[in-house]
Amino acid sequence: MRAVILAAGRGTRLRAVHEPPKCLLPIGGVTLLERYLTTFDALGVATTVVAGYRADAVRACVRAAAPRAPRAPCDVLVNDEYELGSIVSLAVGLRAVDDALLLLDGDVFFHPALLQRLVRSPHPNVLLVDIGSSFTGEEYMAGLDAGRVRTLRRALVSGHEETGEWVGFARLAADATARLRAAVDRQVAAGATSGGYEDALASLLPDVHVRAVPTDGLPWVEIDFPEDVARAEALARAAIT
Repeated sequence: MRAVILAAGRGTRLRAVHEPPKCLLPIGGVTLLERYLTTFDALGVATTVVAGYRADAVRACVRAAAPRAPRAPCDVLVNDEYELGSIVSLAVGLRAVDDALLLLDGDVFFHPALLQRLVRSPHPNVLLVDIGSSFTGEEYMAGLDAGRVRTLRRALVSGHEETGEWVGFARLAADATARLRAAVDRQVAAGATSGGYEDALASLLPDVHVRAVPTDGLPWVEIDFPEDVARAEALARAAIT
């Protein structure tokens, strides 16, 4: 199993408060990326970080974190075409994966127990879902029936037993990862990169049994706007770790 952290974007909506790559945003004195790396080190999971914008700064962060995360190796791959969309970053990251995949957006502040839940789930294919959360226009929403993820899209979903926001974290077994790679390659070859990688992931759902791992109230924040930074800082002050 290898974790792939997508951390190539610029975070343009945070420019007023943060200029470096979004994954290097410090929350509670610790960058988002370092939080991922130390959590995966505790779990013994090797990691690949896909950088793009200011890749040099991302590499420096990984090097600096290495003494505090000695158990799990981490490498950095660079997507020079990061402005084309996150699906290109995923295509780059999948080059490092030959077995099971942990796929993570690199802009989430999270309680470490959430990654533990994802890694230790007994199901081979899982998405981390904040069940019961609402759609406000930005979120990728999952529709669940009997715990199985049937729908994933950036829209209000209905007609399912439960719905909730996908956190941006997934774990896929080797066969599902191969299907994802094929879907990503088709989408990139068709030039359909602007919509991100989520459509490729959603295309697996009719044929691959993907379960939801609920957050069960454990805190997390996807950081897109300055107000998200404030929410994450408040959680850090409350010592969620």
